[in-house]
Amino acid sequence: MMSSAADGTRGSGGPAPGGYDLAVIGAGPAGLAAAVTAADIGLSVVLIDASERPGGQYFRHAAPGLAPHGNPVHHKRATFAALSARLAAHVRGGRITHLPRRHVWTAEESGPAAGRARWTLRHVPVDGAPAAPAPTAPADGIRVTRARCLLLATGAYERQLPFPGWTLPGVVAAGGAQALLKDSGALPGRRIVVAGSGPLLLAVAVSLAEA
Repeated sequence: MMSSAADGTRGSGGPAPGGYDLAVIGAGPAGLAAAVTAADIGLSVVLIDASERPGGQYFRHAAPGLAPHGNPVHHKRATFAALSARLAAHVRGGRITHLPRRHVWTAEESGPAAGRARWTLRHVPVDGAPAAPAPTAPADGIRVTRARCLLLATGAYERQLPFPGWTLPGVVAAGGAQALLKDSGALPGRRIVVAGSGPLLLAVAVSLAEA
């Protein structure tokens, strides 16, 4: 038997009556921009993400204890700083509820007639621990959030195509190399060949060259 906390899960200011205008899953560049833009025009928004801090993989944060990297590693860092400031302002103002470290495992649609309860989302803590302390928080950490509209901004991941030598030490994908650099400041090597095509490789090459 499952228990759950059913509300609008307005963690920073009490439940949103009947749910939210918009639920955004994913706090990377797209989800973050969508959430703050919706809040700018007066919508009530809940932003749910598996990470502790917003930014996604593109604006990946350094590991705990390591100083943030500069602009050569994090492209368009000024854009992220502006979005983060808008998010913080809307959270303080009660327009956005930010729920970090949560996994959404179901999203059920009831139809337009349900209004703000059209979409029902069930989500749990990423580490299996109960949600942030609250009088109505269930022991299993399951929470239910309702919203009129749902936006999925869950990003993407690299598709690895096998080729001769792809499992050898020092061979990494572009995204993996960039994640390693952003997370810990480490390079996969001192002499690096970036092979392939596409816009991501250009950004990775610049980051590696300027690190």
